Amino acid sequence: MDTNRSYVLLLGLGTSQFLRERSFSGAKDASSMPVWITGLDPLRSPQRFFDRVIAADDGYADSVLAAVAEWKQRGWDLAAVVPINDWGVPSASAVAKEYGLPGLSADSAHVTRDKYAMKARFEAADLPTPRSISVTSEAEMLAAAEEIGFPVVLKPADFSGSGGVSLAHTRAEAIAAFAASVEHIERYRDDFPIDGTRYLVEQYVDSQEEVSVEVLCHGDRRKTLTVTEKYLSAPPVFAEVGHLVPSHRTGDPALTTLAEKACETLGIDRGIAHVEIKFDSKGDPWLIEAAARPGGDGIMDQVERAYGYNPYTLHVASYLGVDPFPLVQSEPVRSSAVAFLKAQPGEITSVRIPEKLPESVVSVFVSKKPGDVVKPVADWSTRDGVAEMVWDEIFTERTTLPVEIADKLSDEIFG
Repeated sequence: MDTNRSYVLLLGLGTSQFLRERSFSGAKDASSMPVWITGLDPLRSPQRFFDRVIAADDGYADSVLAAVAEWKQRGWDLAAVVPINDWGVPSASAVAKEYGLPGLSADSAHVTRDKYAMKARFEAADLPTPRSISVTSEAEMLAAAEEIGFPVVLKPADFSGSGGVSLAHTRAEAIAAFAASVEHIERYRDDFPIDGTRYLVEQYVDSQEEVSVEVLCHGDRRKTLTVTEKYLSAPPVFAEVGHLVPSHRTGDPALTTLAEKACETLGIDRGIAHVEIKFDSKGDPWLIEAAARPGGDGIMDQVERAYGYNPYTLHVASYLGVDPFPLVQSEPVRSSAVAFLKAQPGEITSVRIPEKLPESVVSVFVSKKPGDVVKPVADWSTRDGVAEMVWDEIFTERTTLPVEIADKLSDEIFG
């Protein structure tokens, strides 16, 4: 009989972990224990990649707590509960507290999921962040937009993935943008653990220059692992269309200090955090937001290719209470990127991946088929595929190669 039945639970994956598969390998490297995930219906949606799928909705702490308690009665002890995406952060915090495990405080889990509370913390710490006002109605939104001054950005207070985010230059555009944001939340209200009653009107930082800073946090120590170059669609929406690791800004001490200070301000003291920063026309950095989980969109995969270690190992190790800093590799050996494919709006008539691909391309995945109807770019939900690329060089200035290659591939693939 197995007398050492402990496991690591990853939250935020469900049974579909596209672009987060390496979290399993990282958890295995951090521990010899089985690695489990949650799923709404493990019997009908099995995931054999992981050691076990337990029946729970990882966006709701009560659901996860009930599942963990059930498996405890069966003789299995939880050793660590680790958030992999935004939806798993509050649940992981609550479960860790219940079982006396390393984890984020309830306050930190809250302020990293509530964008208005997050901005208030940044402002109180005198960190540069766009001014924002919380609103619940169109009338409040218009009053806030007039107070801040057009143009403004409108966004849900507790959603992610650029969903429901858009730019407005006039009152008419603001009304349309607000209606679209509300409609977006209504569409996904039943699918995600969101309050969905509050929205932000935010000062616009007029720039397409944006990065994310991947920060390793453990106790009172914080260290920037890398800076990721972020590529955005053209306004009025802000869809993320690609990421490059490392950014030419990696190593900028002012940038890394700001990102690490943001994590400290929000009380992030466990695992990898993902901090988004924009630069204005003067080159000054502005904190947009920070998440208490590793970067999504395959960013962690690109970190692994560029630096030669799996960052999920560090993330899980921290939640196991193990010092992750000795595992960090400071210098990149290559550049790696992920960029998203986008077909022209309308019905797809054909899909054909070229036999000969650019030398830098190491993977291509297409998520659309003939007959599918494509919508204009808006957020993560309007992507039509993904390509990954590697170069045996470190770019010392901003390059748009990842999106150029993805755009060319899209033209060749979709008919």
